[in-house]
Amino acid sequence: MHRQTVHGRRNRRIMEIGTGYWQATQGALPKLFDQRKWHGRLLDRVLKDEAFKIDAFRFIDVLPVLRSSQAIASHVREYLLGREGDLPVAVRTALTMAAAGGIASPLAARMIRARATAMARRFICEPDGDKPLRVFEKLARENLTFTADILGEATVSETEAERRLHKHLELVDKLSAAAEKWPENPVLHRSPAGPLPLANISVKITAFDPYPDAVDHDGSVARFRERLLPLLRRAKERNVFIHFDLEQWAVHAITFALFEEIALHPDLRDWPHIGMTVQSYLKSGEQDCDRLLALSRKREVPFTVRLVKGAYWDYEVAHARSNGLVCPVYTAKGLTDANFENITVKLLDNHDLVACAFAGHNLRFLVHAMVVAEEKGLERTGFELQMLHGMAEPLRRVLAADGYRVRIYVPVGDLLPGMAYLVRRLLETSSGTGFLRRTYHDGAPLDAMLGPPVLEPEPEEPGGLIRGDVDSPFGNTSILDFCDPRVREEFAGAVAVGRSRLPLQVLLVVNGRPVMGEELHSHPSPNDPDVIVSLVSRASTDQAEEALEVAARAFPAWQSTPMRRRAELLEKLAARLEGDRCRLAALQIHEAGKPWREADADVAEGIDFCRYYARRSLVELGPLRLESVAGEENVLLHEGRGPTVIIAPWNFPLAILCGMTAAAMVAGNTVLIKPSSAAGATAHALYEHLVEAGFSPEVVQFLPGAGQEIGRFLVGHPAVSQIAFTGSREVGLAIIELAGKTQPGQVEIKRVVCEMGGKNAIIVDEDADPDEAVKGILRSAFGYAGQKCSACSRLILVGSIYEPFMNRLREACASLPTAPAGEPRCKLGPVIDRTAFDRLHRLIAEPPEGAELLFKGEAPETGLFVPPVIFAVTGADNPLMQEELFGPVLTAIRAADFSEALNIANSTEFTLTGAVYSRSPGNLALAEQRFRAGNLYLNRGCTGAMVGRQPFGGFGMSGLGTKAGGPGYLRNFANPRCVTENTVRSGFIPDLQV
Repeated sequence: MHRQTVHGRRNRRIMEIGTGYWQATQGALPKLFDQRKWHGRLLDRVLKDEAFKIDAFRFIDVLPVLRSSQAIASHVREYLLGREGDLPVAVRTALTMAAAGGIASPLAARMIRARATAMARRFICEPDGDKPLRVFEKLARENLTFTADILGEATVSETEAERRLHKHLELVDKLSAAAEKWPENPVLHRSPAGPLPLANISVKITAFDPYPDAVDHDGSVARFRERLLPLLRRAKERNVFIHFDLEQWAVHAITFALFEEIALHPDLRDWPHIGMTVQSYLKSGEQDCDRLLALSRKREVPFTVRLVKGAYWDYEVAHARSNGLVCPVYTAKGLTDANFENITVKLLDNHDLVACAFAGHNLRFLVHAMVVAEEKGLERTGFELQMLHGMAEPLRRVLAADGYRVRIYVPVGDLLPGMAYLVRRLLETSSGTGFLRRTYHDGAPLDAMLGPPVLEPEPEEPGGLIRGDVDSPFGNTSILDFCDPRVREEFAGAVAVGRSRLPLQVLLVVNGRPVMGEELHSHPSPNDPDVIVSLVSRASTDQAEEALEVAARAFPAWQSTPMRRRAELLEKLAARLEGDRCRLAALQIHEAGKPWREADADVAEGIDFCRYYARRSLVELGPLRLESVAGEENVLLHEGRGPTVIIAPWNFPLAILCGMTAAAMVAGNTVLIKPSSAAGATAHALYEHLVEAGFSPEVVQFLPGAGQEIGRFLVGHPAVSQIAFTGSREVGLAIIELAGKTQPGQVEIKRVVCEMGGKNAIIVDEDADPDEAVKGILRSAFGYAGQKCSACSRLILVGSIYEPFMNRLREACASLPTAPAGEPRCKLGPVIDRTAFDRLHRLIAEPPEGAELLFKGEAPETGLFVPPVIFAVTGADNPLMQEELFGPVLTAIRAADFSEALNIANSTEFTLTGAVYSRSPGNLALAEQRFRAGNLYLNRGCTGAMVGRQPFGGFGMSGLGTKAGGPGYLRNFANPRCVTENTVRSGFIPDLQV
């Protein structure tokens, strides 16, 4: 009862004060909503037309990189022409003139750029000279203070990180010098705890390191600490406040751990002028607040906590759903709002431990903080209110006039890096749930705007996969959430235990009986060749013959096994793999040199293949009733073909082997697994799980051996009905040729399911987002040391983007953390064996004629490491543009225009994957039409296909057109049979009975 009374009284007070403030702002609109100005009418159109909003924001996003009037004209036509509607006359005219081309087009293009720049400058302060100082001084004349945030491109290299640090150090010095001349304002520059610095800077930690990663939590924190300590020491010396912003959830734990180390550092522990952020849209928001309060108690010197709602909601929801992770943010707005108010109370309850700052434009939130502070007896300068530059100007003036300290968050930067910030602000303003839109545009009642949060329940995620139930919808296995310290600890433990158990002895298995082969293949670790990972027993042809006899005998019974039973066994296999996930990934780290995330993704993909094929088999291979007429029934059936040889590669040692094996077995075939000798231990672990899941030892045989001997023997054997192969073009073509020769006693024409190599290209258009393109190319070209058939090995840069993009890419490559795969910091690991190592180093030392070495990185001396390398060529026929290399070697070429870029991309015999980075709808559509690739990715890298979402496989010399992990794949492993029954009996036709 007492709690209800307090809340009732508080809400009445909020309504009273909020109404007064609202009335005081009447007659004054935020400039962004002022329809007397062109940008106000533009925003009004955006708020009324969702489709126009998307196109307009995308045009604004790409505008800074458009270097010519022709480029602007093209994008105006694609995004805006014909949709300008009731825009201001000047804007409509400029759009029409720009799109039309001709003599007036350059003038119109300049007008469009000027208008967009003017709008951006309402949110973003120009960095040149003293322009930021003039903005801050203008705010001071309005009784407002500031915090400055340096905007910048995504940091992709150590060089860029150092430049960003230097910019921040310069800003500290500039603000400190200027502050000496600024008059002090008791409201703005003094709190009950003492004086406040006149200068204040907000920082985002991702500006200071190119590779923050939860996998390498401790290493990331250590790198940030060493880079930021000079900035913080300088800020303390010059009396400049430093506040840490929060960004995406991926760096949340790193940011908190860094702040804790900074706050407790001996040089900074007694300095109160640092701050940390709490985001109320995070489900962990209240725990984050508790963590900071505990830190303050330990530190014994208060610091500032800024409470915000959070700016990355769309990204967090999409990222979590895409990767199968628990969503870290509330998706119900009322819960975010309630969390904001709960944390407000907690912070003000502990105002002796932290200085409180409440950021936002929601009048309810701000007045709620005032009322709670009033209840606690705090002075108006005992906390502060914060708003964004260019937003809610009438409200901030009223609050400042009433004696509150109002701090304006002022981004400082150029337009190119600032556009992402601008679009976020426009999205926030145009959001249907946003306070500013609802009040200044939609005319929502004041009572509703000042009322308490509406506590609707958090929506449940749509129903999806149920483990163990093959009738439930398929859903991808979530990636491991390395943000969770328990996950990092478990994974690191598996890596350490796996290392202690080496070497592993791998025996061949026939009819469930482990057998020592005639010879052993010793496989050293790519991370350290002095460490033997596996001793793989090689099967003889006699042992292979015995295995084939077992498989042939077992085939009829397995073929007759009900489809659902086979599907359920795959589901059990998926469960076993999932339960052994960390050990299987750790095994790949040692045996195949896969970094942590790559190894985990490989296991997850194997699990996905099992669950996807289990469900698809019931759809694709079960009885299918066909078109029928009265008196006749037609049914299509599928049955297994016979003993199937699975020849798997080493680069996806579990995923691809598991996928081919699972598809063949669920279709009713017995299998003979012939793994790569470089991945025998991982393959044997899969075999053990197959048997433990319930697959009969008669149905699956395990035959490691030399490809030229045992592989050739199996492919050519008359008892083999089909071969599933993934590997190089040379071996694949040899398998197809050998399988095509009919042998005496052969009863099936052999079918080959064959996935081969790629020479994959990424095109970067002139209007591409350079941040996303650089990061995507780094992942695609150098992920797993370029040892994926889907890896990018050709980079096609369009027109004038070539030099600036290549300079940035070289800097990024120079910063790639190259290390043994077992180390969490590894982004570029070793190549698989000495043969690959020697071949790639020879190529780098003696490239083909016409290839210019643009970049060669550094690599550890111990281990089979090949440094990242970039060559430049002028002709698409250069061997580096045609031959598959399978290593961290990227070849770049310039294209005059997008059409030529597509011609270059299509100039090889491979057609596996490809990607395009472009913000031109027309060019993206052209790529979709003309870019010949089995998997084409637009505005993302060319690796990382997901089962069920991006069925994988190429054509041309990249394969036979099959699509693993997609609809129809299972039918490659089965024979179709059509059964027709005449249902007429003595003239009686059941179908015609009434």
